[in-house]
Amino acid sequence: MKDVDFNKWSNGIVYEIAFWNNVYRWSHTFNGMMEWSNHGGVINLEQYDANAYLSCLSNPLVLDVGCGMSYATGNYIECSGRLQGLNIHYIDPLAFQFNKILHSYHKQLPEIEFGMIEYLSAFYPNHDVDMVIVQNALDHSANPIKGIYEALDTLRINGILYLNHHPNEAETEHYKGFHQYNICKEANDLIIWNKSERWNINQILSSIAEVKVCHGDNGHVIAIIKKAKEVPANLLCDKNDKKALCHHLMSYLLEHQGLSRTICNILSYWKYNTIQFFAQALTYDQKMKVKKLIKQA
Repeated sequence: MKDVDFNKWSNGIVYEIAFWNNVYRWSHTFNGMMEWSNHGGVINLEQYDANAYLSCLSNPLVLDVGCGMSYATGNYIECSGRLQGLNIHYIDPLAFQFNKILHSYHKQLPEIEFGMIEYLSAFYPNHDVDMVIVQNALDHSANPIKGIYEALDTLRINGILYLNHHPNEAETEHYKGFHQYNICKEANDLIIWNKSERWNINQILSSIAEVKVCHGDNGHVIAIIKKAKEVPANLLCDKNDKKALCHHLMSYLLEHQGLSRTICNILSYWKYNTIQFFAQALTYDQKMKVKKLIKQA
């Protein structure tokens, strides 16, 4: 996979923070999200019986990667009619800002751990994770193919990587901010692509994992990837990762140390924060009407 335009990807950060800040700001949007969320309930994943799989294991370890602040995944399993707390970790690269939002609005929800799917095995290196869940986040990452390899590397043999995503979201969002990759189902294959690259995930994982792909009731692309063998070390490319990470870090620091760039970031945040302030104040029906008007304009 080619090097990612990290600065282009990072432009989506301020929007994401502003979005979640205003979801939590308004009681009706927060309450609506929690009614939709499965937090406090039995884990429930579309097109896959996660409870049946996890309830057969002893203290299963689950990672919800790129979780945002929705807490969509249930945090219990049901075994023989009894509820049991699930050892689930919520992981997101924007964890520091998200936890500030949690504290600012005094929400009693689990704190989010810092982590990036592109380097997930550095955070969970023991190959002992039972399930990695990625919902509407892999296509927002800087390098989704590497993210898949890294997620598989954290899993034990026969562990499950569960993916659930909107189809071709980068095309829908015109490649803005985090939206740099598309995910779709073609025949029985999982495809990740953008304007310059195209990857058949069934093919590239054929020697180490079993990939099953389907569509959910809402049209989402769902993939259940079962790890069969350890990920070869050359696919994880540790030295290349360090080189790329150092390059991105220094480029970002140099790009953002100037006063003009700092002011630009602050203005961008408040622009998105103001937009989300009014957007999240609307009811769902009002939002749909506004979106329809924007599309027609």
